[in-house]
Amino acid sequence: MSEPAAQNSPLSDARELILKPVEADAESGRKVREALLGMGREGDFGRLGEAAEWLAKWQRRFPPRIEKPTLAIFAGSHGIVDAGVSLSSNSDTRAHIDALREGRAPLSAIATQAGATVRVFELALDRPTPSIAKEAAMSERECAATIAYGFEAVEDNPDLLAIAVSGAGVGTAAAAVACALYGGSPDYWVRPSAQTPASLSVKRSTLVSDALRLHRGHLSDPLEALRCLGGRELAACVGAIIAARHQSIPVVLDGFATTIAAGVVHAVSPKAVSHCMASHITQRPAHEAALEHLGLAPLLQLQFQTGGGLGSASAIGVLKTACAPFIAKPAEA
Repeated sequence: MSEPAAQNSPLSDARELILKPVEADAESGRKVREALLGMGREGDFGRLGEAAEWLAKWQRRFPPRIEKPTLAIFAGSHGIVDAGVSLSSNSDTRAHIDALREGRAPLSAIATQAGATVRVFELALDRPTPSIAKEAAMSERECAATIAYGFEAVEDNPDLLAIAVSGAGVGTAAAAVACALYGGSPDYWVRPSAQTPASLSVKRSTLVSDALRLHRGHLSDPLEALRCLGGRELAACVGAIIAARHQSIPVVLDGFATTIAAGVVHAVSPKAVSHCMASHITQRPAHEAALEHLGLAPLLQLQFQTGGGLGSASAIGVLKTACAPFIAKPAEA
């Protein structure tokens, strides 16, 4: 574990919450295992059985059930887009968020089918973070405030929280944070899917290298790495993950960026993400590498190019299926 920053830092409260022990309810998990054994061969549900046990432990109840899921989407904008590191623009992010709010986006329909409430959290879309190759993405105070803002994702007390991000450039920012957390070359973490032009990967790698060089004195601490290299979406995801754990709400991660947000929490305290599950794995190689660092296996293999919430929203329905054998009532004779 890296050495923490000064104790009077604005980020100290977030660090203390991450380090504060929160245990799952082992008894509820045991009841799921016993119920599966009682079903005989019909109870061989593989990953669904594991998911049901995980849900029961973190919901602290048996049988596990999903009655009030929330899909939280954190949207931000990045100054690094001006360096040509993204196939989309900050205006594209605005258009996507407007479509989500108006229920026109495909993700809206998937979330509705899963019975999830969609909550969109806009993070100063009209004020992109500075280019991380020139200065820190956020001040300590702004980073701490954005983490705290992420706590609002659980204010309605959902029984499952699925998180996602939207923001041109967030993948490059997440790759920079991954370099700080795990080492390796920028080329490794910006590794594209097959559809990404090689020239774009070069721009991303160069920008991440420049950012790492600029902030090299601040990257031994995970929260400082988030502040210097990440974005507001990532910081808000960190806050949502922290708050959900303290309210015993299981969290479903989406793509690479949300996995790196969980990685920041994990780097402070590995136990602090045991309430998180990876919904799926994208075709971005760095996503698989990030999941390996967290010791998480994806629930689904959907072959999505990116995250964007499609994976975590789809996982809600699968997790409801995992709960069904434990809450189903026997048919009357």
